[in-house]
Amino acid sequence: MKYPTIVRDTIDFISDTEVCNIGYAEGKLRDSRPYRLEVWSSYGITNATIFISLIDLEEKSEDDIKRILIDNNIIEVIKDDIYITEVEDTKDNSFLSINVPLEGSDVTINKLLVKIKDFEF
Repeated sequence: MKYPTIVRDTIDFISDTEVCNIGYAEGKLRDSRPYRLEVWSSYGITNATIFISLIDLEEKSEDDIKRILIDNNIIEVIKDDIYITEVEDTKDNSFLSINVPLEGSDVTINKLLVKIKDFEF
């Protein structure tokens, strides 16, 4: 099965002064599904947002989705607080948008296990 990759080239990463964009990573899950991960900070909390295709995941629970990220060595869940929504990209493909709080005020909330690259503006 071919899964789409989210289109993010039309996103304005520099106009929101409340958000500091830190970096990103792209890769593939074990089922060949591509993911895009973006790390950003706002109001003292550093977060990772992970985008994966919704295809074949429509009936999965939030715990199932979290397990996919854990089993693929993307995150280590410590305190959870993970928030999952659905989004569409500019090509009308549906994705899960998984927001994972990572750290804030000298406390680790969850741990990112992949290396990120700097954004290219």
